[in-house]
Amino acid sequence: MPRTRYDVFLSYSRVDTARVQPLLDELRRLGYSVFFDVQSIVPGEQWKPRLERSIAASRTLVLCWSENTRSSEYIAFEYSRAEALHKPILPWLLDKTPLPAMLEIQGIPSSDPAQVAAALRPALGRTLGRRRQLQAALAAVCAVLLAIGLWFFLKPPPPWEFHGEVVDRVSRVGISGVEVDATSNQNAKLSTHTDPEGKFDFHLPQPQPKYIHLVFRKEGYIGDADTVPSNKPFDTDLEKLH
Repeated sequence: MPRTRYDVFLSYSRVDTARVQPLLDELRRLGYSVFFDVQSIVPGEQWKPRLERSIAASRTLVLCWSENTRSSEYIAFEYSRAEALHKPILPWLLDKTPLPAMLEIQGIPSSDPAQVAAALRPALGRTLGRRRQLQAALAAVCAVLLAIGLWFFLKPPPPWEFHGEVVDRVSRVGISGVEVDATSNQNAKLSTHTDPEGKFDFHLPQPQPKYIHLVFRKEGYIGDADTVPSNKPFDTDLEKLH
């Protein structure tokens, strides 16, 4: 099961629950994911391992500090573990009890949970939900750019063109409707017909061969065939049947 992640690990004394609850509500109202032990630990779960995992899974630890927390073994474990994991520790001073000497941090002295939450926001930054949205958007942009890059570099080369003209052997006038079959030495086969002026063109797949084989057919004319270079237009004439 993937580990739940939190914006805030709320470290507090159960005796201070009534004072801490409004801050919890305000942080959640602002969209932050908060670990709050009485709501986040399920019955039967071992406390210390669960606390350690949750601190590791939290971006910050908000330490609700008071006379009640100073002598708590669990509170000392929580902020010590956060300090060891280099998690930001943000103290909220519920009374005038001095912070532990190891925490050389300025605490927030306000008693108004809304003001405390506002003071915490610069340190908390974006919520996990917002961060995930930005990461998803960035991933989508990267995927599009990658797809464009792959298409640009891997797209098939454009087809090559071959042009020609078929005229009457006697009058030298272009013959319309002549069936022209083309076969390259890569066995690509295409068929077309001459236009009213006797001209034809092919768009053949890459790679361009050195030679192309052409077959010409039209009712009332003697057919013709030839193998010609593919890099220059080819003109031919057909003789009428008598």
